[in-house]
Amino acid sequence: MAAVLTLLSAGPLHAVDELDYGLDENLLYKIVFNGNSHFDDDQLKANLRIREPRKIHPLLLLGLSDRTARYQPHLLDVEMKLLERFYNRNGFQQATVRLDSVSTDPLDRGDVIHIGIDEGRRTYIEAVDFFGPAPFEPEDLMEDLRYKAGVPAPGSLNQLGEDIYNLRLKYWERGYLKVEIRPEMINAITPDTTAFHQRLIYDIHSGSAYTIGRIRLEGNETTRSDLILDALRLRSGDVFRWSAVEESQLRLLETAMFRDVAFVPADIDTVAGTTDMLVKVVERKPAYYEFGFGVGSRERIRLLTAWGHNNIFGTGQRLRLRARNYLNYEDVQRLSDGTADYEHNYRYDITHSRPRMFGNLQLDTSLFADKETRGESGLNLKTWGFSFGTRFGGGRRTINLMTLRLEQVDPSLHPDAIPPLRDAFESSDLRSSGTHSLGWNFYDERRDNPMRPTTGAMRNILVECAGGPLGGDNSFLKSSASLHRYFKMPVGVLAVRFSAGVVRPYGGSLDRGSDGVPYQERFFAGGVSTVRGYLERSLGPQITDQAVLDSLQLTSDVPLPDRPARGGNYMMLSNMEWRFPLPLLSRWGLDGVAFFDGGNVWEHASDIQLKGFRLRSYPRDPQDDDATKLWDYRYSLGWGLRVGTPVGPVRIDVGYPLKRAQLSDTLKEDKVIYHFSLGYPF
Repeated sequence: MAAVLTLLSAGPLHAVDELDYGLDENLLYKIVFNGNSHFDDDQLKANLRIREPRKIHPLLLLGLSDRTARYQPHLLDVEMKLLERFYNRNGFQQATVRLDSVSTDPLDRGDVIHIGIDEGRRTYIEAVDFFGPAPFEPEDLMEDLRYKAGVPAPGSLNQLGEDIYNLRLKYWERGYLKVEIRPEMINAITPDTTAFHQRLIYDIHSGSAYTIGRIRLEGNETTRSDLILDALRLRSGDVFRWSAVEESQLRLLETAMFRDVAFVPADIDTVAGTTDMLVKVVERKPAYYEFGFGVGSRERIRLLTAWGHNNIFGTGQRLRLRARNYLNYEDVQRLSDGTADYEHNYRYDITHSRPRMFGNLQLDTSLFADKETRGESGLNLKTWGFSFGTRFGGGRRTINLMTLRLEQVDPSLHPDAIPPLRDAFESSDLRSSGTHSLGWNFYDERRDNPMRPTTGAMRNILVECAGGPLGGDNSFLKSSASLHRYFKMPVGVLAVRFSAGVVRPYGGSLDRGSDGVPYQERFFAGGVSTVRGYLERSLGPQITDQAVLDSLQLTSDVPLPDRPARGGNYMMLSNMEWRFPLPLLSRWGLDGVAFFDGGNVWEHASDIQLKGFRLRSYPRDPQDDDATKLWDYRYSLGWGLRVGTPVGPVRIDVGYPLKRAQLSDTLKEDKVIYHFSLGYPF
């Protein structure tokens, strides 16, 4: 009986031991390297999967982040191999990495892992030779290669993959579709005894250059064949160029009529040097519907509906109807003597796109109607009009948009505006007006992921001319530029933006001074996407009259209690945001941010003063030099949360203004402002 009990009890214990194998985790305090001379400790640690405890993390200040780090001892051999591969990739082909010991920190903060490294002598490429490079010269083939004479030699031929691909692209561009490239590394004898040297040899068999015979289509059941053929950058008799294939594929996918496009050489005639080109397309359903719902700090409820068709009657023309309705809720000019009411705002668009209207250009025609509440100035704006435009690319990552816009804007007082604002409304000459403009917009997109960027940059330039020979009630010139940069950090991503703009009246609008620029075309700052920590579009010049200024005994460079924003003719913004994962919560798409924003808008260039860029000013008496003025460049600090969704993050930001203003004897700007919105601010 005892033997049976022993056997029964042994089985479960053994099973538990097997389940626990590999799950043991030890506390890790420090990683120590010995023998590394060419690479510092931080470079080596970046190649390991295990990590030391975080030394810097925003949540450490709040006590919400764990300082400890853990590792699994049985996986340390894998870490040693990762370091050896790193050395091999950088020319140390004889390097060895070993685990010397694991000790315990004297203060019992975790294990200390000691790693020994024998780097050995480095191997360099002595020369790069090509056998059979025709029709290219060796120096032409060398241009785009990573591994050249004088650089550390790769640890294996597999590391030459990128260079081999670049060589093939050169041959494919000339129509050599069956080029074969075989690399080989040969030891070289040199007088240098401090390092090893190797020759890199590429044996190239180019074969014949192919031209296109017939072009055959497959998979287009509803799309006319001529629409596909017109989008191709290749014709029968052309050399089978790879860049033209890629451009043709991109142009077909941009029509939104296809889910996939592939180009396949078919019926290759090696004697005649010709090949048919088979274009295989997978069509998508041409009609689509969209529906969206959202909430925000200003737009309390948003409802988006859209219908579109990407291939009307099989002609490749596109039609889209889009409706955006939202309820806007805000205290008009932050007044507390009345109840704020919801305002129904909207944006309706009908857009028609006709491909290749003028040669290879696409013509986009749009009709639109818009109503927008501007509570910070006590105005409602109704806009309607239409636009014509076309787009063309300067490369795979750049887009140019040319747009002719004709619109009519009708400003009116917000229903909740107080009676004294009517005088300011009348004196500001805000009236219904038409604007006819021609604009150029340039986008240079070099981010790794536009929806969730971690590296790269995005540049945008806008130049617009209104009035003059184009007619309309307003004549102005407008220009703005914006640069976005993204950097990977040890923890998270650092996002930076700088924007600047200017708009000036000319011609018949000059006699109205800065008011010659219509209200809706001016720049505004403050709020969820510009300078957090301040109310939406609340910064900069204000709609006032001299009687109001005199009655308050204030000057025009002091913010007023009702804050009726009028926008500025000059704009400057600077934003820096650190986006980092939250411990234990990032697996559910919850991340954190810390930000530092700055910016303002000005009516005249002379209003931009050097002292306005001081880091701090205070809500004091207007006569105090340290008091915040209208022309001060405003700064704020803050933090926020991001919840990931398929259409971008839902974000909650808390901003703390560094340069608050005193609006009256009893009223100051808020110490903290909360923002709620969808998508990244930049």
